[in-house]
Amino acid sequence: MTRLGLAALAAACLAAPAFADDERGMEFRLGVTAHDLADHVEDGPNITVDALFASPDFLELIWSPRPYLYGSFNTNGLTNFGATGLAWNWAFSENWNFEFRTGLSYNDGVEDIDPNSPPDDPTRIRLATTRSLMGNEILFHNAIGLDYDLNDHWSVGAYYEHISHGQILASGRNQALDNAGIRIGYRWGR
Repeated sequence: MTRLGLAALAAACLAAPAFADDERGMEFRLGVTAHDLADHVEDGPNITVDALFASPDFLELIWSPRPYLYGSFNTNGLTNFGATGLAWNWAFSENWNFEFRTGLSYNDGVEDIDPNSPPDDPTRIRLATTRSLMGNEILFHNAIGLDYDLNDHWSVGAYYEHISHGQILASGRNQALDNAGIRIGYRWGR
């Protein structure tokens, strides 16, 4: 999945002139995602909170991405994670915006099953059937989104996100998480 992230980053770089025109200011978003779409091991929707900040001047060299802080909290008490990184926005029509973001995340999920536990161990069986085995606490966070501006302050959108180590931040187990959801945003400081 790392190649997909690199391809998305390359596409963002090619669209650089459009990204540079975005003067979005500060933004707060609240959302809900379907959790673990790829493996369907973990259940329950996630509640998400997101803060995007105005792009500082020194990031103009890379087309003015906005720094972000993000939290995703599972309603069934399974894997939660927080992330930080950079988000690029491209306004491709009057009210529609495409977003690409990349960063790092920290999760409280299960890294792996103890290799010394016997195959019939109840804990091993429970973890293998109810938890995504993340492989590491620190993972890449990549996301794409499509947002519609209702007015100067409010927006609604849909997005897809992926967290994994991509065999770069760790090796071995890498079940990762894929989530997709909807969000509402409030923007100020434009």
